[in-house]
Amino acid sequence: MILTVSLLVVSLAPWPDPFDGAFLYGKPRAAKAEEVEFRPAPARAWVLAVRQMKEDAPAKQQYVQFLKELYGYNIGKLNEAYGLNAGSFTELLNYDYRRLELNRPAVERDDASFLKILTQAAVDAARHTR
Repeated sequence: MILTVSLLVVSLAPWPDPFDGAFLYGKPRAAKAEEVEFRPAPARAWVLAVRQMKEDAPAKQQYVQFLKELYGYNIGKLNEAYGLNAGSFTELLNYDYRRLELNRPAVERDDASFLKILTQAAVDAARHTR
């Protein structure tokens, strides 16, 4: 018996925006999530790249929406957790994150959570389920 496994390899370099309709345009479809492999493997650098995207990038908008929901639409809570001084969540779309302390526990935790969202969006795109 011959077992054939089809594998869809998705390049993540440079880090893509999996919420953008053009992501994986024209790529073959994967039937199962297990058939999608990322190279390089998803890493925190992907979240850092999202922070640097333009304000109208779908991933950047998803990131800010993620933070809004996570912090109950309370920018003060986010500022305290991240050590920022943003006046609103909308301001985060153009915020200069270069001084963000990446080793803050809340930032590390939230980056890990958002990385899971990015990875799932990329799998969904590869499977064409979005």
